[in-house]
Amino acid sequence: MRFSHVAAFRAVMLSGSMTMAAHELNTSQPNVSRLITQLEKDTGLKLFSRMAGRLQATPEAHAFYRDVERAYVGLADLEQSAQTIRKLGTGHLRVGAVPSMGLTVLPGIMRDFAAVHPAVRISVHFGDSVTVAQWTASRFCDIGITSYISDAIGVEADLALKMDGVCIVPPKHRLARRRTPLQPKDLAGEPFISLSHGDRRHIDSVFTRGGEDKRDLAHECQYAAVICSMVGNGMGLSIVNPIVADFYKHTGISVHEFEPSIQFMSYILTPLRYAKSELTSEFSAMIKNHISDALGLI
Repeated sequence: MRFSHVAAFRAVMLSGSMTMAAHELNTSQPNVSRLITQLEKDTGLKLFSRMAGRLQATPEAHAFYRDVERAYVGLADLEQSAQTIRKLGTGHLRVGAVPSMGLTVLPGIMRDFAAVHPAVRISVHFGDSVTVAQWTASRFCDIGITSYISDAIGVEADLALKMDGVCIVPPKHRLARRRTPLQPKDLAGEPFISLSHGDRRHIDSVFTRGGEDKRDLAHECQYAAVICSMVGNGMGLSIVNPIVADFYKHTGISVHEFEPSIQFMSYILTPLRYAKSELTSEFSAMIKNHISDALGLI
C-alpha cells in the first residue's frame, strides 16, 4: 500500500467524485481510478460502487476512511511539530554568559524574551570568556555572551558593542571630585583592584606604556560587580565596563571617564557550522538592543 493510493482514496471520499479528486491532486481522472483500483487490490476491500451513474462509497470505505483520517491527523501533528522546531528549536534555550553581562543586562533580556515566548525554557550558565566559548563550540550552550575572544575554535563571533571603560573610585576619595577624565598618572601610588581574566591585559598595557606601572596592584577579583562593591567600600580604584559601573552605582562608587580609551567589548557567540534557530537569532537581536539601551542611559 502506497501513500499515493491512500491520498487518492481520501481525496475521493472528501470530494465525492474521482474527477474532482483528480483536480485536487493535480492529476488525471484515469490515474485516480487506477490508484483506487490498486488500493482495493492491496486491501482486499470493495471501496466504491456506482449506482445510477453516481459514485458511492461502500460501508467498508467509510470504516477505512476513519482510520485514514486518524493517520492524516497524525501527519498534520508531525508537520506542526516540524514547523515549531524549525521556528523555535527545541523549546529550550541555553545561554552562556560572562558575569559582567549576566549580572546586568541579561535578566532584562530574559524577561522580554519570556514575554514573547512564554513556553520556552531558558537555562543560564556563568563562566569566563574562554569557558563560555568552549560551551558554545560544544553546543552545550546555544548562544554565548563574552567580553573577549581568545583562540576560540568552533564558534561564530558577532561584535555586539565597543564601550570605553570607566575609572571607578571610592565616594570620599580625592579623585571623586574631579570633573575631567582621569589619566594613568592620577592613579600613581593608588591601590588598584584588577580584573583576574583576559580584560586586564589591555588595561595593564595602558599603565605600562612608556614606562613603569606606578599603581599599587593591591587586589584582584574575577567579577567586575564585586570590584564595584570593593571600590565602594574604599578598598581601591579600578577600571571596569561602563554598563557594570552604572548598574552598581548603588555601591557608592564615583564613576569617571578615563584617558587614553580602554575599550571593553561584548561578543555574541553561536556554534559554527550550525544553522541558527529563530529563537537564537531573536535572542541575539535582543542582546544588542539591551546593551545599546543600557549604554545610552549612562
